[in-house]
Amino acid sequence: MKICKSRRDWIYGSIFLGITLLFVAILVSSYFDSDFWDWMWMVFILVGIDLIILINFFFIKTTIKDEELIVSVIYNVFRIDIFKITKIRIGETMWSGFHKCGTATGGLIIFSKNKNDLYITPENQDEFLKELLKVNSHIIIEDVRK
Repeated sequence: MKICKSRRDWIYGSIFLGITLLFVAILVSSYFDSDFWDWMWMVFILVGIDLIILINFFFIKTTIKDEELIVSVIYNVFRIDIFKITKIRIGETMWSGFHKCGTATGGLIIFSKNKNDLYITPENQDEFLKELLKVNSHIIIEDVRK
């Protein structure tokens, strides 16, 4: 079993900071326009959303276990059989892919026979790719970095 933490960069951190500042602005403006309990419900909802984003930022990991690729935060978010992976594209942005489980730019998009693309950003991409190719040597690796 191989566990890879997700690489983090300033872009994802900036997005988190922007969302947090937006939530603070919404809370401040709603404080003056509503009664206390309506405002507290807004606080609980927005703090909950912010905590989910923060937990995803720090605790996301990718695991290669037997013949499966598993992405998990606190629970399994994505699971795929490695033999169903057809191609991996290196050097994509975080705006690519259907399932976005990466916390940086320049990650990997994993294409499968199921047509459900996965975007991840393992800390050590070369080692991660070697582990995947040990299980399924038929995966096509495509590098789009310039």
